[in-house]
Amino acid sequence: MAHDVRQWPSSGYPGEIDSECPEARETIDALLLNLARHGPSPEGYGVKTLGKKLGYLWQINLRVEKRQVRILYAPYGDEIVLFRIHKKGSPQEQQRAYELAIKRKR
Repeated sequence: MAHDVRQWPSSGYPGEIDSECPEARETIDALLLNLARHGPSPEGYGVKTLGKKLGYLWQINLRVEKRQVRILYAPYGDEIVLFRIHKKGSPQEQQRAYELAIKRKR
């Protein structure tokens, strides 16, 4: 079953990739293709659900050039909505990324 991968807001992709982790563009493009083909939990990726405290977001961690890139998203039936793409950083930066994704989700 094919899934429709969307983003909110529309500047999230590729804008956030280009500003935070341009080296990860090809890897993220491949991930988005896998999400569209195989759904919100494609094989070969470390998918984690973040629970109620973090707005029921889902997270995928990717390693690109010795850096971690995180994608925060949520599945809605046959749609998958991306809310935030960012580099893993300090705990404060992580918290801001989660808060922004939760705000966008609402």
